[in-house]
Amino acid sequence: METRKLESTTGFVLYDLPGADTYVGPARLGAKLQPDNAVMLIRALTYTFAVLEQKKSGATIGLKVDPDQTEIAVMSAAKELSEELQSKKITFNPGLRLQREQILPLLEHDTRNKIGLDDRNGISFEDELTGLGACAAVQAVTGEIEGQSFAIEGFNSTGLGIAREVVSRGGIIKRISTAKGCVTGSFEPDTLADAWMSHGPGCTEQLGNIGKPWDIWKADVDGIFVGSKPGAMAAQGANSLESKVVVGTSPAAISSKALAILRQNDAPAVADFIVNIGPVLSWFSQADTTHDQLRSLTETTISALMADTINHDDGPFLGACYKAESFLKTWQDPMPFGRPLG
Repeated sequence: METRKLESTTGFVLYDLPGADTYVGPARLGAKLQPDNAVMLIRALTYTFAVLEQKKSGATIGLKVDPDQTEIAVMSAAKELSEELQSKKITFNPGLRLQREQILPLLEHDTRNKIGLDDRNGISFEDELTGLGACAAVQAVTGEIEGQSFAIEGFNSTGLGIAREVVSRGGIIKRISTAKGCVTGSFEPDTLADAWMSHGPGCTEQLGNIGKPWDIWKADVDGIFVGSKPGAMAAQGANSLESKVVVGTSPAAISSKALAILRQNDAPAVADFIVNIGPVLSWFSQADTTHDQLRSLTETTISALMADTINHDDGPFLGACYKAESFLKTWQDPMPFGRPLG
């Protein structure tokens, strides 16, 4: 892990692994950002690259300025990092408090396939691919989704992608939560889409009687998708869910304590760095690749990786970690410290 302090503006660039062919990760904004708080965020992406056997690494740029200084900070950072950006050594995605339009100077030389940005009925194709990946992983664990009920913690545009995929496979969305609270019912994707697109995190208040956010951890579902923030699933949530399937959908969404409890309860946990393979595949796909081709590639890739790891004695999450680490050992010495857990 290397931290580079920016000289042209207040901020830093954090590189996960030395000697990578390419570095990729989020551009983030916040006056109080600290490199240590971003380690697991980029480690998750490093592990995605590793299970795909790619010598790439997670990275992030943190701009420690107030929002009204964003434009100047982005332009200054782009100029300072111009050599790395022009050579494609490092590329960025919009992250915390930043939209794509705000970081265009950092994206000027980014030649990755932009198919993931395509609108798919109100969400991005990347969100759709994450939903597909989440369901492919669940199906590998349970054998089927039809007739099973699920909860979505941290419902957002990715959650909508998950809901659409679950229902298309015959499953039921029984519960969702946002920071505003939790709501229970039987939700159709169109209903969720209308509520989310009109009210954002306040969508839960439009869908039924609002409960506390922690109601999302009730065990009366067959599985739960977790994605609001790093460490969103902590020990209390893991204890509540008994032996249900838990799927991380955002970086390091499952904490280390939660994973230990899930293992004790024989609850299968799926790593976010497996679920989020689809968007990564899209970035480095050929320009003429179609949506259907990427959907197919995402499902077959995740299904194959799950088949390799699902029956590991330590569970599918750690099985996936071991697979990533077996590749990292071929080109990293010493190995990076810490797995992508919140």
